[in-house]
Amino acid sequence: MSRIIDLDQRCQFRILLHPVRQEIVHLLRLSDRPLSANAVARRMNLSPIATQGHLKKLVDLGVVLMEEQHDQQGGRTVLYSLDDVDIRLHLGKKDVFQGEREAMAANVVDGVFRGLVNTTHLHPEENLDQHCLLRFGALHLSTQERNELSALVADYLTSHGVHTPDNAEHWEYVIMAYRAQDDTEK
Repeated sequence: MSRIIDLDQRCQFRILLHPVRQEIVHLLRLSDRPLSANAVARRMNLSPIATQGHLKKLVDLGVVLMEEQHDQQGGRTVLYSLDDVDIRLHLGKKDVFQGEREAMAANVVDGVFRGLVNTTHLHPEENLDQHCLLRFGALHLSTQERNELSALVADYLTSHGVHTPDNAEHWEYVIMAYRAQDDTEK
């Protein structure tokens, strides 16, 4: 079961709102294996020292795991991967961090959208359904149906959020839904 990080301190937002750290989290999310700081640095065109500093902040926050491995010659390699955490933003909470929460949510949505748009430029239109998916509309649900759908989605995402040898495709997603006000209720 995932550990939960509730964002309620300025230092947490400073760490997670930094664009380089957001890209590191993105890279680790899609990687099918832990990466060394040098591998992260190469993939992101950063210096190894700067990369290690960013990774340390993410480890200290509890978002990234750091694991030491030793080889037979006595050499040491430090590998980084995402920890099993859920970050809760509490978007509806009205406090001094409301703007930071909204900025973080917007960054997440924008990042997935940019990835989707970039993907559409890489593949022929007739094959896009194999590479990206965008659906929008309205659902008309009872309270019971909403609860069932929410549980189904949560269970599916949890069960498919771990790399295995069988799941070679890596898909990023943002699922957004809200209870819209019915115009007839006004």
